[in-house]
Amino acid sequence: MIEYSDFEEAVVKELGRDIRASINPEQYKAINAKTDDSLFIVAGPGSGKTTVMVLKVLKFIFVDCIKPSEILATTFTRRAASQLRNRIIDWGNRLKSSFINSTKYSGIIGDLFAINFNKITIGTIDSISEDVLRKNMDLNYSQFTIIEDFVSNSLMTKIGLLVHGRQKDIQLKRFLNQIRGTKSRLNVSIMSLILLEIKDRIYHDRINFDEFIDNYNHPGAEIARDAILDYIEELQKRSLLDFSMLEDEFLKNLQNGKLKKFLKGIKIILVDEYQDTNLLQETIYFQIARAAIENSGCIIVVGDDDQSLYRFRGATVELFRDFNKRIEDELNVKPSFINLARNYRSTKKIVNFCNEFITIDKGYEKARIEGKKPIKYSDEEFSPEFPVMGMFRDDVGSLARDLALFLNEIINGDGINFKHNHKVFDIIIDKKEGSPGDIALLCSSPLELDFKGKQRLPCLLKDELNQYNPQIPIFNPRGQNLARIKAVETICGLLMECIDPRGLIQNELKGLPQNSVYRFNSWRSRALNYVKNSDFIQDFLDTWKIEFREEVSLNDLIYSMIEWIPEIHDPEWRVYLEVITKTITQTSLFSDFNAKIILDENKRQRDSTIEAIWNIFVPIAIGVITIDVDILEELPQNQINVMSIHQSKGLEFPIVVVDVGSDFKMNHSYHSFKRFPGTPGKSCTIEDNMRKYSPIGKPERDGLDRAFDDLIRQYFVAFSRSKGVLILVGLNSVKDGYFFNGKMRYIPNVATGWDRKEKWHWKGLHGLFHI
Repeated sequence: MIEYSDFEEAVVKELGRDIRASINPEQYKAINAKTDDSLFIVAGPGSGKTTVMVLKVLKFIFVDCIKPSEILATTFTRRAASQLRNRIIDWGNRLKSSFINSTKYSGIIGDLFAINFNKITIGTIDSISEDVLRKNMDLNYSQFTIIEDFVSNSLMTKIGLLVHGRQKDIQLKRFLNQIRGTKSRLNVSIMSLILLEIKDRIYHDRINFDEFIDNYNHPGAEIARDAILDYIEELQKRSLLDFSMLEDEFLKNLQNGKLKKFLKGIKIILVDEYQDTNLLQETIYFQIARAAIENSGCIIVVGDDDQSLYRFRGATVELFRDFNKRIEDELNVKPSFINLARNYRSTKKIVNFCNEFITIDKGYEKARIEGKKPIKYSDEEFSPEFPVMGMFRDDVGSLARDLALFLNEIINGDGINFKHNHKVFDIIIDKKEGSPGDIALLCSSPLELDFKGKQRLPCLLKDELNQYNPQIPIFNPRGQNLARIKAVETICGLLMECIDPRGLIQNELKGLPQNSVYRFNSWRSRALNYVKNSDFIQDFLDTWKIEFREEVSLNDLIYSMIEWIPEIHDPEWRVYLEVITKTITQTSLFSDFNAKIILDENKRQRDSTIEAIWNIFVPIAIGVITIDVDILEELPQNQINVMSIHQSKGLEFPIVVVDVGSDFKMNHSYHSFKRFPGTPGKSCTIEDNMRKYSPIGKPERDGLDRAFDDLIRQYFVAFSRSKGVLILVGLNSVKDGYFFNGKMRYIPNVATGWDRKEKWHWKGLHGLFHI
């Protein structure tokens, strides 16, 4: 349809992306590859991965005449899928207008107008699986419903544990601790999460479940099997599927020939973040790729082994590392290898810092793709080139105060000025175009309190920033236990006072987890204090039944109530509200009363209230329900972002602060997994215990080595999020060591330049500019 030279010229002119071979040969090679040329693209951080994927798709459509409906693209998150779709539509329409206005292509204007980019299939593997099954299968598949992870956890808690009292079984607890390599005390929530991880691995790694249980010499193994099978049976009885079961169902139908029509229409499959793929997903992709190749198309996978962070979700990075060999063995296809190494995001100093960090540990080299190139900084001039900085203090309180002062000066003040290597630098947020949202604090965990209830850096920093005028807000919805967040306490407490005033029904229930009873009382206390300051809420509690009469959905009750709660306009409140309403909506899928309260003053009202307490409020109270920040399409721009390093993956910020040691006062073993693993850790141990019953077999690398690999990848991701300013923060004991019993001690830490052989390559963090 469109000549490639004209496509390339339009991309440069209309989109400002120079993809000419002389400028960026690797991007050119990827975008200009033939329709039937499968690609294995290793894309380093900031290398224009999204640009390449979008332009590759548009080249298929404009140049190769591939129909949009013949293209399938998967991403790791819903937010990434939305961003990819929006970019394709935006750039596609701009290019289309350019070609329509060109006299050279006046003869095909009708064809150009007919292009509909919305017909491209874009989504996560889960959303695509669901969509394809619904559209291509018989009526039976129109009835099933997909449940979110937090509902899976809630259902496992109830059906797998509480209903049968298994949460009290000492043998089950011992088995769960053994299979993950720990000896910690287990509460109901943690037991449920471990059972779900085992269940997911059965699907993800295609484990022979019976063989695994029969050969695992522990009396608790069979109890775990019963809990998992009860959970699966309950889902099947209610026509529900969780995500791993959905993918398994999709694969079965791909293999049994029931999706021939779907496969016949696919020519291109593009998979993003392939380094976080598991065996189940790889098998799905290969099934679709087989059809695409038979249709004279190809498969394109994009990812970076150095940014694989999701082993705890079943990701198997070896599938990406060995992709060329695996697909050649399976489909007799030899993909072209392309390494996108040029970084367009970060300054030269940050790029060099990341390159140095990722190559410190020579033991890690064996885990990387062979022949991988270092990241290259782009030819663009970044001004100024800030040095990589460090802020280390004697205690976390002092660190929080000084970091807050620094942030206040660059947001509300005249900026931070300093001299380094005979150059003067000035860090300040642009008063017109900048915002606090340009700043991110990345931590191993964003939790505000540690396991002892002691305040951590995110909490102390928030308190310090609240003291300035104007205040600088922090966005950290995952920083607290959901059940203890004031907004959640208020909403849940008001709901419980509506449906069960003074807890009369609650107090008669037997078997409620003790910590949930304590939390219910705390919620009610919070709600009643809120009512004292709001006549509107009190009037609502007194009169709400008049409005609804026969029955009321708990979500309708919430939305009728929140008009009297002004705090609901805060971005964090919206996240918490969304979590609660999604919990109610999804819970209705496995409840007899569909998350409604029957208002007939008889047994049905009592029963519907009891069901709501067990199915909705107990899971929230005991920590089963967690927060999914992916709910928001965009992060709020008027707040500093505090997030885990895992959450930050795929994002970028002008200023990034990485916490490499605010928790580490001394070299204690209990926090070694965060900095210098002493054991393989939970996910690697489960992997070792279960993968021997999988087609891919037990991992080649030792569990402890894999734990080090994962920690290196984690901080590589953290350091590479920054565009211009990168600051490492922690305690002086991490930087300088500390005296104990008359001897100088050090704190081994991967993030500060230690290798797994305990050699400190950045001793004293001398390479940083300390502020």
